[in-house]
Amino acid sequence: MGGQVLAPPVSSFTSRRRLNALRRVLHKRGWATRRRYEASPPLLLVFSAQAPHIGESVTVVRTPHEPWFLACSGVYLAPCADSEQAAEEVGLLLTPWVAAALGSSE
Repeated sequence: MGGQVLAPPVSSFTSRRRLNALRRVLHKRGWATRRRYEASPPLLLVFSAQAPHIGESVTVVRTPHEPWFLACSGVYLAPCADSEQAAEEVGLLLTPWVAAALGSSE
């Protein structure tokens, strides 16, 4: 690890609570989700019902200032206190892929 000091992980309880808040916002925006809370760390799989084979997994990570949502692609989406922004970022990541899979130019 080259001298890096790793922050303690976010508790499973806190991760699930934050992911549930994000899940509610994503559903309002038309995204489908699948909870993968048995995983370590807990994950929320986000996808379009029209293209369920394309998705992004989101987890919660600790940063020096506050917990953040992190996509499996390595993109920090938003602080966990801002589920709306995190949902917006997930949409920006997935929409072009879903549109391409469906053959549209959305």
